[in-house]
Amino acid sequence: MSADVDNIIIPGRLPPPEICFINAILDDHEGMVVVRTEAAEEGRMEYWVAPDLVDEFMIFVSYVNEVLQIPMEIGDPIPQSTEISGLYKT
Repeated sequence: MSADVDNIIIPGRLPPPEICFINAILDDHEGMVVVRTEAAEEGRMEYWVAPDLVDEFMIFVSYVNEVLQIPMEIGDPIPQSTEISGLYKT
């Protein structure tokens, strides 16, 4: 990752009924991520993650999937114009 990158933009998907819940949890982690809902009806999301907090964000994603049992997908299969590939692990 480049030191001059302000955010790593990670596309993803959430079940539409869970978008507000996950956004509320992420809002509580001030400074880790900014969430953009690209298409709520499809659950398409963008997570703008601070470069030094990508690992923490991925731990959060694992927690949501494994403990909360909410399918939080990273690496949206629909190409996004803002997608930066190769900067995150799925």
